[in-house]
Amino acid sequence: MDLAGSISEDEFADLILSYPEAALIGLTENQAGLLSRHVRIMLEWNSRFNLTRITAPEEIIIKHLLDSIVPAKYLPSSGHALDVGAGAGFPGIPLKIVHPELQMVLLESSRKKVSFLTAAAASLGMEGIRPLHGSWQDFRQDKENSGKFQLIVMRALKPEPEHISRLASSVLAPGGFFARWEVLDPDGGDKGMKENKHKAPTGVEFYGDFDYSLPGVTRRRVVRLWKKSG
Repeated sequence: MDLAGSISEDEFADLILSYPEAALIGLTENQAGLLSRHVRIMLEWNSRFNLTRITAPEEIIIKHLLDSIVPAKYLPSSGHALDVGAGAGFPGIPLKIVHPELQMVLLESSRKKVSFLTAAAASLGMEGIRPLHGSWQDFRQDKENSGKFQLIVMRALKPEPEHISRLASSVLAPGGFFARWEVLDPDGGDKGMKENKHKAPTGVEFYGDFDYSLPGVTRRRVVRLWKKSG
């Protein structure tokens, strides 16, 4: 099947590798092929589940793939990881592809999207990737998840203070990170939470804003990190 109706999966993988950012990340041909497969499956399911409005190959690479993996240099590369509100699998699946030693849980409240994530994970054939239906509120209450995760990522959900005060404080292991993708407004504000980012519950501290750039994108982008003490 042609990817996006006009480009094959192999051609799409070559296109990914043509971006300088891919070289900086050290992306391999095999990893580019897995990223391409993820996108192909997403586009196959997209007409039924409205997974994305972005369907042009170049836009998918920049706004989905690179946006997911360029910040990977700031994040743990192994251990248990949780993608909250995984949706179409960004950033959880690309991060798993770039850092195979992550044990990635893709948490999603929509059963239809979990069905897609399950199909995508099966097609990739990677161990250590688990789609899971449910809410983060229920997830944090499961004793098996307490203090287990080295990384929580959140890119698609609207951020709320409780994501830090309740979720991160409950399921992060000591030294673990909560990472939130942000697009900052030109005036210095951001589209995310308006609370003072330095205010966090005991045991979870604001760690910093880490800038990254995407080809042709002018607005400042950061990964905002919190770290659990210990």
